[in-house]
Amino acid sequence: MKHLLITLTTYLALATQAACGTALAIGDCRPPLMWLPVVLALTWFGDARGIVWTALIGLLADGFAGGRFGVEILAATLTAALTLSLRPDEDVRSRGAWFVWQFAVIATGLVLSHGLNSVLSDGPAVTMASLVALAGESAYGLILCGCCGMLGTLRTKNVARYHHA
Repeated sequence: MKHLLITLTTYLALATQAACGTALAIGDCRPPLMWLPVVLALTWFGDARGIVWTALIGLLADGFAGGRFGVEILAATLTAALTLSLRPDEDVRSRGAWFVWQFAVIATGLVLSHGLNSVLSDGPAVTMASLVALAGESAYGLILCGCCGMLGTLRTKNVARYHHA
């Protein structure tokens, strides 16, 4: 079931980003929708399956990206490899630790993607101003992750309520 949900989330995130990503922008901060299924995959699978899902999501994102093919898959895979060891344990009940880790995943992915585009595709250089903008996009992504998490929690509570009735 988790694999189906990640597949659907990936499709919806990439389709939404391609169709109306600029319309959802707040100032210069575009929503990092591609990173939502990455966070979901790494949250659910804290092993090699999470890295494989992240690589697949990056490969699909490369099809929508305007830069050189392979940059997004490389950024996503490196992000998974770098941040998976920082993932909180399953028994950590504090949402704060998970929010910090999710922010780290999104921020690392955005910085790697921007930096690799800069080096490999002669894109804009990484500057302090671009890092501030990427931090804003990461915060935007964290808010979206929180909203998705609340929806999942509400759904789980409603399903449990109906099973007990």
